[in-house]
Amino acid sequence: MLSKQPVNDCACCGFGVASQGKCRLTPTTREPGSTICAQGERPRTVYFIKEGFVALSAVSPKGTELALSLRGPTSLLCTEALQGAASPYEVRALSRVRVCGISGEALAQWVGPEKGASRVVLDLLLTESHQQRDEVNWRQGDCLARVARFALAHARFLADRPNAVRKQVVARLLGMRPETLSRCLTRLENDGLIDASRGVRVLDAVRLATVAAEELAA
Repeated sequence: MLSKQPVNDCACCGFGVASQGKCRLTPTTREPGSTICAQGERPRTVYFIKEGFVALSAVSPKGTELALSLRGPTSLLCTEALQGAASPYEVRALSRVRVCGISGEALAQWVGPEKGASRVVLDLLLTESHQQRDEVNWRQGDCLARVARFALAHARFLADRPNAVRKQVVARLLGMRPETLSRCLTRLENDGLIDASRGVRVLDAVRLATVAAEELAA
């Protein structure tokens, strides 16, 4: 991603070519240190980087840095605007950045009608991308945090289909031994946060979320 060359000519830009000379994106410049999107914010604009670099970072509720990555030319950022979702990252300019922006609503209309093939495929790709990003976090933090986050994310599935996923599979996904998973489930059950007698049923989502956040930041 960082090896990409700056986009200095709209005729060489994918958006420019697709627009046939009538690009809907609006160019703008961001200075070093400026925030393009805050973590937790619901962005309204999708940005295409033409030149410069930005940092994507995420912090826990206690301020512990959980993720840090870099993006450069030809990166498409803040795609959450297409689905009205909150950004999991803060996007901050590391250098002087030239970007082109378009509202999520306008980009969605440009892609095609809501039930058209292009729009359906785009929505599925975005959803899959979000799921892959979230799954990277399953192995972050201590074991109790991992189990708590997994239980919260899949509460309805685990409650409705208690035997659908074997403990060995969940343990492997979370990067721990099945015995460790069992101990974590027992601890959360003893604290009244879940019922693990048949599958996993969340009893107190608020407290379980607090445990996940605190343990992750520890």
